[in-house]
Amino acid sequence: MDNPLLRPSDLPYELPDFGRLREEHFLPAFEAAMAHDLANVEAVLTDPAAPTFANTVEVLERGGLFLDRVESVFFTLTAAHNTPGVQRIYEQLAPRLSKHKADFTLNKALYHRVRRVDRTDLEPWQVRALDEYLSWFQRSGVELTLDEQAQLRRINDELSALSIRFGNDLIQEVHASAVLVEDPAELDGMAEADVEAAALAAAEQGHPGRWLLTPSLFTVQPALSVLTDRALRRRIHLAAVNRGTGARGGPGSQSRIDLLPVAARIAALRAEQSELLGCRSHAEYVMQASTAPSPEAVHEMLERVSGPAVRNALEERAELEALAGHRIEAWDWPFWAERARRERFAVDTSALREWFELESVLEQGIFRTARELYGLVFTERPDLRGYLPEVRVWEVTDERGRGVGLFLGDWFTRSTKQGGAWMGSLVHQNRLTGQRPVVVNNANFTPPPAGSPKLLTLDEVVTVFHEFGHALHGLLSDVHLPSFSGTKVPRDFVEYPSQVHEMWALHPDVAPHYARHHVSGEPLPEQTLEALRAAAAHGQGFRTVEYLASTCVDLAWHGSADPDGPPAPHTVEAGALARAGLDVRGIDPRYRTGYFKHVFAGGYSAGYWSYLWSEILDADTAQWFTARGGLTRDNGRRFAAEVLSRGNETAPMEAFEALLGRGPHLRALLERRGLLPREQFVHRRRGAPAPEAPVRA
Repeated sequence: MDNPLLRPSDLPYELPDFGRLREEHFLPAFEAAMAHDLANVEAVLTDPAAPTFANTVEVLERGGLFLDRVESVFFTLTAAHNTPGVQRIYEQLAPRLSKHKADFTLNKALYHRVRRVDRTDLEPWQVRALDEYLSWFQRSGVELTLDEQAQLRRINDELSALSIRFGNDLIQEVHASAVLVEDPAELDGMAEADVEAAALAAAEQGHPGRWLLTPSLFTVQPALSVLTDRALRRRIHLAAVNRGTGARGGPGSQSRIDLLPVAARIAALRAEQSELLGCRSHAEYVMQASTAPSPEAVHEMLERVSGPAVRNALEERAELEALAGHRIEAWDWPFWAERARRERFAVDTSALREWFELESVLEQGIFRTARELYGLVFTERPDLRGYLPEVRVWEVTDERGRGVGLFLGDWFTRSTKQGGAWMGSLVHQNRLTGQRPVVVNNANFTPPPAGSPKLLTLDEVVTVFHEFGHALHGLLSDVHLPSFSGTKVPRDFVEYPSQVHEMWALHPDVAPHYARHHVSGEPLPEQTLEALRAAAAHGQGFRTVEYLASTCVDLAWHGSADPDGPPAPHTVEAGALARAGLDVRGIDPRYRTGYFKHVFAGGYSAGYWSYLWSEILDADTAQWFTARGGLTRDNGRRFAAEVLSRGNETAPMEAFEALLGRGPHLRALLERRGLLPREQFVHRRRGAPAPEAPVRA
């Protein structure tokens, strides 16, 4: 078989040859890669020389590149183009991959050889890599007895199958829960382009003359902020929150798959796995590999934020009920919050889309900012092909014209694509083999009508900046080993660079360049941009509570030491929110159990809190940028050198402290979100320092 996955691609930067790739190539490529991997392990074990970093760790890293190449392509597709064929392959492949990983990480002989590697004269990055290798083995169960390892393999196999099932079923649920609208009058308030897109979506699904509203992955749907029809808002909200529960969301909704038992079984298996590995809970197990010291420290951090957030949310709800003249429910809050924002700040965010055209956001927003900060130049390469025709490819060069890597953009939703937005890597930078990075940004924007530009909401603009921050983390990586490249850092640190990059979305040195009317070219008035910046803290009570509520749900499922897990799937959320004081009427968790892909099929189990921890680091860093002059090449050079280039070859918190000269503080986050007590705002206005305490997590 002429299989393009069996050898490195000849295309620039080893971009996979998607033009030749077929689904039938994957299974034989995986089999060949896994066999190569194990043969490489055997070669390491039979090497008669004393173990060194070069003949052990580096050999393992080189040997792993074959499997890494196949996995990177395949798992890009399982997220972005998960066809029935890809799903079948994954179901066949999952037990083989689970066994292969166990054959590697549970290999006691290999573990003991790595332990015997001579540390004499090793550089600091090599010592860290060696320590991380040992930790990976230990956390995988290499020190268990053979009987315990057999039990662990059984658990891992079932977890793998259930996570795949959760993810595949959720893709069906997202599209099955779309709301069909019969009367165009119900769409009052929605932008004309969105109405046209909904009509096109309905026609494609066999409903000509009607309108189909497909939900985003999170709970609060963007349409709720603009639709004037309260009954339709309620239908959309119920369709969203009932995903994965087996319940219909209302007329027009087809939601039908019950994923709660799957989630409960996953949580129970993770508890059993963690107990076997010597931990009190899955949360404790996860946090052993994070920058946070313990579950207790994480809970303390969350509690320090939840009190002010709930206080602000209750004040916000009272304001909205006074404005609306009726009780505010979850489907009302986004609509009336937008009205309140419009009245208070004279800004109609729904009308701003005319100034946020996707091409301008890309070229004059994120690419221009990358050039100013990091000296990067993005040149589109229409001669290079992504995994689908709509995937665009840019070559990235530095200020001297030297090749850095490739950036792929896949912006629009489709039926085979998982919800949300994310970054992935097709090739990981490393000095060991000289590979340069190939990274992908994905979003789920509604496609515009043919011939029309794509106009974004402000939230979508922020999403572009956020995901591009992840892309920069991959593109600017400068490490020796592929396993430590770019975003391969602890989960509670990986969101930090991307959240820092959000600061540029409305920055005075950035927004005027891309926020221009897509027809006239006129810039968005500075007073409007200033109003948007002032409005940034408005509604943060709601946003913080909905986020904390999801974090609470995650920890409720994964904080239990009981292998049987929480007692009843339908009661886990309500009980957890009540105990945490986050059961605020009108605010549902950002993700509920039935569609919480992050934690049941996405690698964030017992780690959804990491977004808040990363934002603490981000808010501190944003103030660092501002104090040093903002968008300057010197600031970008320093941030790249201390953080973006380091991957996991430097301990993440050491990188942060090298940048700021200290550990993180919470005040910058509370100030950004408008959660500081009133007296601390007075201190800030008078120029006095606000009370401060370091964050433990």
